[in-house]
Amino acid sequence: MAARVDDNNQVGERDPGIGTKFGQSAKRVINKNGTFNVVRRGTQFSTRNVYQAMLRMAWPVFLGLVVGAITLLNALFAIVYVIIGVDQIQGITTGGLGYNFLQAFYFSFQTFTTVGYGALSPMGSLAAFVASMEAMFGLISFALATSLLYGRFSKPSARLQYSTSVLISPSTRPEADWSLQFRIANMRQSTLMELNAHVILTTVEKVNGEELRKYARVTLERDSVLFFPLNWTVVHHIDENSPFYGKSLDDLHALHAEILILIKGFDDTFSQTVHSRYSYTCHEFVWGAKFLPCYETDEHGDVVLHLDRLDDYEMVMNCPIHVKNDHPSGIRDKETFA
Repeated sequence: MAARVDDNNQVGERDPGIGTKFGQSAKRVINKNGTFNVVRRGTQFSTRNVYQAMLRMAWPVFLGLVVGAITLLNALFAIVYVIIGVDQIQGITTGGLGYNFLQAFYFSFQTFTTVGYGALSPMGSLAAFVASMEAMFGLISFALATSLLYGRFSKPSARLQYSTSVLISPSTRPEADWSLQFRIANMRQSTLMELNAHVILTTVEKVNGEELRKYARVTLERDSVLFFPLNWTVVHHIDENSPFYGKSLDDLHALHAEILILIKGFDDTFSQTVHSRYSYTCHEFVWGAKFLPCYETDEHGDVVLHLDRLDDYEMVMNCPIHVKNDHPSGIRDKETFA
């Protein structure tokens, strides 16, 4: 991504593909689950879109949809058996409408799953034809479900855990008083290598009465690591070239500031490059804090990484008197990062 230098000596960034012009203030650019805050309308139906949606949706939704679809298909075939007459199914003792439907539903599941017939079996020609069609639908349905399951399990993905807050901590460099920090860790046992981090600050400013989204590159102390067995604290020093320099927390709130994060790395398990997206808004900044260690060495000499401690931090500076009442995390709003 090509960079440029603004008039205020800050490193700028071209539009990364999100857009610059909006009719009114939008919500955050990247949602907490890594998806973009974009709703597509006017799209045409496509089986390809359905396949991609089935791969992307959450596991509970996917499993519920598969079970619901199979149950609905069997219920429809059970209705067909009731219409043609359950007396064409050997082994069924006829009764009321509800009883007949329930027996036909059980017979439908036996046919759909092709497990073979026990006490129930088709006796008439019409019932045998419907059962043959249902068995074919069952084979196709389970083949589709199996392919979707394989696609979901085999799809390369990165499961990174991000700290819930961005810390504004004292900087370790003489040219900067403050630093911006967040932490990430690998939630899986897989090995990630050659990780690269790209961080962008996006703000919304009014220009000639029109709200424009602007972008600024956030330079990092280290934008890459070779190995990633533990956590990685991503650090940006707020010096004179920082897009945060000279701005207060009030300024960032007024600009709807948001940090966009893209992490890419090589997963040794998938043997492919995986990526992860995340973002922080200025409401998730904590001023005057530093992260606590989240790994230690046990009595056997093994390094233990505590993922439940990734968000742990301690306050290292007292909160100034100017604090927003609606932000109890200790964000300073009157002083600037300078």
